[in-house]
Amino acid sequence: MITSAALAILLALTWLVSDLAVRRADPAVVAAGRSAFSALGLCLLAFRGKGALRRSINQLRQRPLSLGLSGLLGVSIYALGSLTAISLVGVTVPNLLLATTPCLSLLIGVLFFRKRTSWPAVVGVVAGSAGAVLFVTASFALRPDLSSSTVLSGVIASVVAVIAIAAYGQHYARLAKGHDPLDLLPGIFGIGTLVVIIFLVITGQLGGVARLTWLDWGLLALLGVGIYVPVYVLQHQLIHLRGAVFKASISLVVPFLVRFAETLLGAPPPTLFELATMIVCVAGVALVIRHPERDRDRG
Repeated sequence: MITSAALAILLALTWLVSDLAVRRADPAVVAAGRSAFSALGLCLLAFRGKGALRRSINQLRQRPLSLGLSGLLGVSIYALGSLTAISLVGVTVPNLLLATTPCLSLLIGVLFFRKRTSWPAVVGVVAGSAGAVLFVTASFALRPDLSSSTVLSGVIASVVAVIAIAAYGQHYARLAKGHDPLDLLPGIFGIGTLVVIIFLVITGQLGGVARLTWLDWGLLALLGVGIYVPVYVLQHQLIHLRGAVFKASISLVVPFLVRFAETLLGAPPPTLFELATMIVCVAGVALVIRHPERDRDRG
């Protein structure tokens, strides 16, 4: 229970601190810095015990393409998509859309990873998705300061991040079978960070790194090492032990924590309709998670 509560709080902090970071720097630069510090922290874990470093290196040598795909989905695309969304429309809407990841993860598992599901889970997918759509619609109806193009771009970036992290969860669950989860993470995050840096070079945004202040670097270090490393370790251990769908269960409380924190920081409180749609969304996702035994390989 204590571990679950700590993970939920850490997940909420990832959104709030990321919001602070993208207010000070370009989201792509923040993505590179956050990923780099996370990769550094995870690489240091390779020195945690005898043979750990050798196993991590062997994983990278033996399965570079598989680790590369994981890095592309779970690090590069997810970081760029989620941070771009935060910079455009704030944290609440992207955060709630990311909470629907278990629904999409279940669908991806059925369609591409030979998994099976049940009717209650299907109902949960529909309810979770409907709640998220209604919440997004209600939230942006109360934000006349945002143009329709900004809203659309923010939602698209959020959806891209959701698809990437859902596919990553299923791919990683298969990749990690029979292995210590911590042995795979240095390679995954190292490759993912490299892809983000290449993206900065291609788009001409690498110069933004030189414009970061010491405060910016400190914020990125806190975000990458202090918050994301423990989050990644706990999340990947859950994927390894309980599956990609189940690991997202703890994140169900995160939209409420983030919205509550935003209100404390001066944002207007959610309307009754917004609160109702959040509850519908989270209830739908909870229904999906309640049937994890169905999310298994067809025997």
